Amino acid sequence: MLVLTALSALLAVVPVYATTGIIVPLYQFPSTSATWAPLETAMSTFPSMQFYIIINPFSGPGDADSQPDPAYQSSIQTLRTHSNALLVGYVATGDGTRASADVLQDIETYAGWDASYGMDGIFFDQTQTGFDAEYTSYSDAVRNTAWPGRATGYVIMNPGDDIGNSDYYSLADQIVTFEDTFAKFQQESPIPLPHPAQQSVIIHTFTGPGVSDQTLSSVVQTIKSAGFASTYITDRNISVEDVYADFGTDFTQFVADVAA
Repeated sequence: MLVLTALSALLAVVPVYATTGIIVPLYQFPSTSATWAPLETAMSTFPSMQFYIIINPFSGPGDADSQPDPAYQSSIQTLRTHSNALLVGYVATGDGTRASADVLQDIETYAGWDASYGMDGIFFDQTQTGFDAEYTSYSDAVRNTAWPGRATGYVIMNPGDDIGNSDYYSLADQIVTFEDTFAKFQQESPIPLPHPAQQSVIIHTFTGPGVSDQTLSSVVQTIKSAGFASTYITDRNISVEDVYADFGTDFTQFVADVAA
């Protein structure tokens, strides 16, 4: 009951702002057409729901100015047939330790992909919770670049925690302000919501005593009612596996709960 009590408290104080979409860390090599099939099925089943899909071939795009593996090319082309898919390329920032020239090169490499399997913007991982002036140059590089079907590149930043500077929100369309286990989510609820329509929450290791289908539905409802821009929840357990290397066993229910 502790779970539902904390979630109810969050619901009581936060108004509804926007429809919540699904953010998908798609860190799986598409070795066959079946690899990404659960996602394609979800997009077809719920065409009015937005999916923000993070493409991550090599913890980034690969070699400078390269094109992706042919398997990625064909699989991304399939994703792009869905009008509710927004694709962002993964770029690591190393919590501020990665050279800015390397970050900018990754952006340029993604931007150079053929339009048929191109991106719509960039997902910056491991950004710091504090404002960093370099992030302005990263954001500008994305927004001032031509991307397939978009006049302005889409920017998502992932500090994975609450951020203290509201200026951060001017740099990104979305900011992941929580990425951790469900146990940690319970401890930190209610999540601060300075700009819910620009915030995303990612929960992995959605397991443990008392965690059920009802728990998942309740958590999703809380996230939706809070007005988060997007969310992703998986029961894959970080203590034993790569939580983003495959879809969780709860993926189908999770998608249906967000769409409900």
